[in-house]
Amino acid sequence: MILYGAEHHILVLSDTIDADVHKHSFIQVTIALEAPFDMDIEGQHVSSSGVIINSNVTHRLHGMDQPLLLLLMDSTSTMAASFKRYMGSQPYALFPADIIDAVVPFIHSTSLYIKDTEGYVSFLENLLQHFHMDYKQPAITDPRIMELIQLIKACTDSDHSISNFARQIGLSNSRLSHLFKENTGISLSGYILLHKLQKASYLIFQGLSITDAAMAAGFDSPSHLAATSKKLLGMTAKDIRKDSVFLQVSCLH
Repeated sequence: MILYGAEHHILVLSDTIDADVHKHSFIQVTIALEAPFDMDIEGQHVSSSGVIINSNVTHRLHGMDQPLLLLLMDSTSTMAASFKRYMGSQPYALFPADIIDAVVPFIHSTSLYIKDTEGYVSFLENLLQHFHMDYKQPAITDPRIMELIQLIKACTDSDHSISNFARQIGLSNSRLSHLFKENTGISLSGYILLHKLQKASYLIFQGLSITDAAMAAGFDSPSHLAATSKKLLGMTAKDIRKDSVFLQVSCLH
């Protein structure tokens, strides 16, 4: 399993996923890279090679021993907005065959060559073009938000609350949250949650225990980390660390 962690999404390439029933606030895209997969969505059985699932929709991906791509996007992000327009107000939508026929060969031919942030950003932009999504990376212009992102990335304190960062920047919680969304297209709370999960994952893959990684990343406890990972990915941190690789990438500039 390879996980790419960015500011507004997590992208997973995996040979095996067997997730429990769960729902989360993220927009989810699942693409089969070989045979169609089976999934339960809001109590309906779906067999497909590509599906997009709306936020807060109960779903379960049945055990698979074949490769797939899983893309989880902060539902407030501009990237998620592009997929929302495709899906409308429905709980989910299936991708047509022509999109799958274009996306799958692209993933097979390029994903193995992603070595760094630049390579990943190029891969993501081209992937979204294959989905017919018009997405541009947001350019941050406010120096306070640039400072905030660096503070969050460099934070060694277990306190990753908005109020903690607002005090350091010298703004109110609401003003900082508004500026962050205005500059990035992402909610600050969603960004911090993804950051914490990605930081914990990175530390676990570097050899720290789940307990130490959870506390260093700002979770209240290892069980809080496990619950967050379970809610977002359908798997706990313990489940995903086996034979996994994590790459932190940046899609904000």
